[in-house]
Amino acid sequence: MGLFNSSILEVVIGVIFVYLLLSILCTSANEWAATLTRRRAKMLRQGIEQLLADQPLKDKGKLTEFLDAFEKHPLIASLKHDNYHPPYLAPRTFVAVVTDILTAGAPLPVSSPPLPNDSVQALRFQQFEDGVRGLPDGPVKTSILALIQRSNRNIDAAHSAVEGWFNDAMDRVNGWYKRRTQIWTVIIAFCLTLVANANTITIVRKLDSDPMLRTAVIEEAKVRAQKPRPTISVEYRDEDDPTNPTITHNEGNELSTNEMDLLGQMLGWHENVFTDKNGTSLSRQIWYERLIGWLLTILAISLGAPFWFDILNKITNIRFAGKSPIETSKGPEKQDTKPLA
Repeated sequence: MGLFNSSILEVVIGVIFVYLLLSILCTSANEWAATLTRRRAKMLRQGIEQLLADQPLKDKGKLTEFLDAFEKHPLIASLKHDNYHPPYLAPRTFVAVVTDILTAGAPLPVSSPPLPNDSVQALRFQQFEDGVRGLPDGPVKTSILALIQRSNRNIDAAHSAVEGWFNDAMDRVNGWYKRRTQIWTVIIAFCLTLVANANTITIVRKLDSDPMLRTAVIEEAKVRAQKPRPTISVEYRDEDDPTNPTITHNEGNELSTNEMDLLGQMLGWHENVFTDKNGTSLSRQIWYERLIGWLLTILAISLGAPFWFDILNKITNIRFAGKSPIETSKGPEKQDTKPLA
């Protein structure tokens, strides 16, 4: 029997299957922790602070004046819930608030007949530029002046430049959020591994020694491979209601009853923590083995559910696909021919 028909590959599939299920549980716990700690809102707040901090509104004013005016603006205040910062801010809202602060709500002059559209655009740009230049020296003034210098004195182009400035900052915030999420993933993976006693070495031994359990795991792994790739997406479809995100789960993010039962057979504290089944104290070697098994599981879970789903799909396709198309469609062997002169 070759490798693809051996119990070794089935054990490998079983371990990957367990890693996938634990990663799904870890992802769900991580999303719950993000909601509980308001992680997205805090990251957004830090990103806005980085953009608008250290900029006074008047000479010898506080360095937080511009940021304070931004946070107290009615458009921003209306998005807060119980004084908590919203987890999402539309770029157009950011531009509108910054423009209103810079122009101090200055209305356009009324004329009869009405001014042409080009003149209105020019006046709006002039008000915007005057507001920027009227600020004391600071990072906001320097940044916006640099952004609008190529706008050809067009207010829409200036607003687009400021919007791009905000979007670039949000890309950095997304990077912060991903790094923070990875840290939380490791912490949750550590807790989940210890609570469930998810010891990779023990899992391998159980799968190797119990053909019935291994067969049940393989069959369930095939079912899991047919489900959608586990992903969780958070969208803010209504830009006017950033406190109500749409969190999309698919079938791949849910564990079935059979999967939970199989996990229960392979995980858990089925014996005393400090003694074996005969009551003998565990040796140092066994504890080292446990630590290594836990560490392997923590590292595996940290890779994420999509990673293990893709690996499971590839291996199950190899294991259960039968002969490859190359083997079945191989034509007759070519006869030796002499090269042309």
